[in-house]
This record gives sequence, C-alpha cells and structure tokens, in this order.
Amino acid sequence: MAVTPTPPKLTQEQRVEASRLAVANRRRRAEVKRQVKNGELTLSQIFVLADQEEPVAQMRAFDLISALPAIGEIKAERIMAKARIARSRRIRGLGPKQRAELFRVLAR
Repeated sequence: MAVTPTPPKLTQEQRVEASRLAVANRRRRAEVKRQVKNGELTLSQIFVLADQEEPVAQMRAFDLISALPAIGEIKAERIMAKARIARSRRIRGLGPKQRAELFRVLAR
C-alpha cells in the first residue's frame, strides 16, 4: 500500500508568499514566451536565460518550442519527436544531445 506524503504545514504568511512567488514565476514564463513569439529572444538566448533564472529553467520545452514564430502545437510535437524530447520535459532537463538536436531540427 502506497503512502501519500502530507504537504508541509505552512503559516498563512508562508502560503501568501508562496502564492506570490508562483504568480511571479508564471508571469515571467509568459513574458519569455511572448518575447520568443515576437522574435525578441532566440533559442540560444533562452538556454542562457534558463541557466540564470529558475522560472525560465522550469518552463516546459514544448511550451518554448510552440512559442517560436511559425510553429504551432503540431509542428512542436514533430520537432520534439525528432529531437527525442518527452512532452513533459522542462528546459533544465534537456541534455546536451537533445539541445544540439533541437538546434539542428530548427535550423532547417
């Protein structure tokens, strides 16, 4: 029988702070996706940002790829399949071979 872990006991202040941080992280990821969609950020710049900012590193690779100009969800799924990247993978979790394959596939 599996035992489910209980969440930590947080004070009201800790809950409010965690909520505020979560909202800030979602806004940062949305801003990065907007910049990618508008062509303000390149794929290589995103990987540099991911090394510097936790919210960007936590972004799903699928969300990043589908935010690229002229790439929708169907193309993003094909690209991820060619690069052998699981749909649930986050930017931080991409290995060097997956990143290189992603650049190779998108360079076409």
